[in-house]
Amino acid sequence: MKTYIKRSFPFFVTLLLAVLFLRRGIQWHDLQAALHQAQWGWLLLALFWQAGAYGAVAWLNELLLQRYGARVPFGKQYVIQLAMAFIEAAVPTASVSGAVLRIRLLKPHHVSADVATVTTMAEMGLISASVVLFALPVIGSVMLNGALGMGTLNRWLLILIGIAVLIIIMIKQWRARRFVQFRAQAFQAFLRFWDHQLRSRWTQQLGAWPSQRLHKRLQYLGVEFALLLHERPFAILLTLLARSGFEALGLMMCFYALGQYPPIATILLIYTFTIAINTLVGAIPGGIGLAEVSLAALYAQFGISTEMALAIALTYRLTDYWLPRLVGGIAWLWLERGYSRQLAEVTV
Repeated sequence: MKTYIKRSFPFFVTLLLAVLFLRRGIQWHDLQAALHQAQWGWLLLALFWQAGAYGAVAWLNELLLQRYGARVPFGKQYVIQLAMAFIEAAVPTASVSGAVLRIRLLKPHHVSADVATVTTMAEMGLISASVVLFALPVIGSVMLNGALGMGTLNRWLLILIGIAVLIIIMIKQWRARRFVQFRAQAFQAFLRFWDHQLRSRWTQQLGAWPSQRLHKRLQYLGVEFALLLHERPFAILLTLLARSGFEALGLMMCFYALGQYPPIATILLIYTFTIAINTLVGAIPGGIGLAEVSLAALYAQFGISTEMALAIALTYRLTDYWLPRLVGGIAWLWLERGYSRQLAEVTV
């Protein structure tokens, strides 16, 4: 029953959003006309900027691997990023996940499983943190200078300020005695929960991971993560800024392709909400349907007609998601053939 609810819930959410969206009254002829009149040169630029975003992530991984003396060609890193995107979208819960794929494909370059795991976790953590840190000033700036008027404070802006203050306090007090004790107590509570609740319930999957072993593993990963950040902080920051900037430019090109030219601040705000929606629907394979409807509903809130909002959402998903995943699938097949060939040579 739980499995049925879990699988059917995204479908019903998508259906509900589609019904609410369609009630706005879509003129399908207008939608078709908007797509036909699209300036496809802008969409080629959108693909170019998306390619740049993948390149920034490949550069980030290259920087992270340099600390361990690993030298993986940039082209190989780039292809692995595309293949990981395809695998994580196609089978996000399968054992052959993107992280496992990366570990296996980096092995011929003398990258150990631990190093591949640490760098993968660092990449995911840095990208997630960069999205949050990018969103806070953008939303705050728009609230101050947009429709609310200069100097207007409301509850949402106060929430953003509170989050920013808490982050600053946490950074400054990270090594303070009381905060260290608090973190230790919270971690011990988590380990007890792990032993008494999680391992006892999923003994087959987690039986080989008692809390002591998990503690040592997390300590190792935490130390390595901190050392990675200390190694090349400014270069890492530059890659994260490049990734966000390229993705925002790709979204902007989709608006331009359909004759919509919102201000830069509005584009940045829309990009922030777009990334939030992509993250929320990421658990669904491809976010099929739900992402398109959600993005169209979002874009329609910025003074764009329903038909135009849906057209922008479709073109954005095409350039940002579907085409890169299609190329990623081809890259995955190519990498698998190369890996099988290398394995056969080693066996012989």
